Amino acid sequence: MSLLALAYPNISDKDYQWIQEFREENDELYYGRMEPHFPLVFPVYNQRPETFIEEIKTRSSNHQRIEFTIRCAVMEKDAFTPYWHVLMVPDEGYSRLVKLHDDLYSGKLAEELRMDRPFIPHIGIANSIEQWKCKELVDQINHANLEIMGTINEINVVEYHEEHAETLEKIKLTSNR
Repeated sequence: MSLLALAYPNISDKDYQWIQEFREENDELYYGRMEPHFPLVFPVYNQRPETFIEEIKTRSSNHQRIEFTIRCAVMEKDAFTPYWHVLMVPDEGYSRLVKLHDDLYSGKLAEELRMDRPFIPHIGIANSIEQWKCKELVDQINHANLEIMGTINEINVVEYHEEHAETLEKIKLTSNR
């Protein structure tokens, strides 16, 4: 069992359907197990759920709702497996997501932060052990003039166990002033 902090984006039904159809064809690892999301805290194994939830509440308390716009995709090699991933990366909202991520990894979660890899805010939509397949998917998305606009209004603390994600708590971000 692991604990994560995820942000499920509020996007149009049309954009959600497009993402899910794309994932159904290309996301063999996570489609059907997790909804589209921005990962904010990656799997943590050595925290009690209550402690983890309180830490996420504390560290996110000064953060406001985040508006974002996604217009491109990139690919990244998985650090632990032979897989490559296709990630949709926001143009707008990027820095606010980085700052939220960094705040969540301060305090009690500081030791969990992977220092060997940069954090790239993203929604994962495809994966393959074939790097050129991922490159083709990235090119396909980037030539489509895609634009997905949305908001992040809350952080979901999630328990991931036996390929199933269950939200333990939803933590609201404050409204923009």
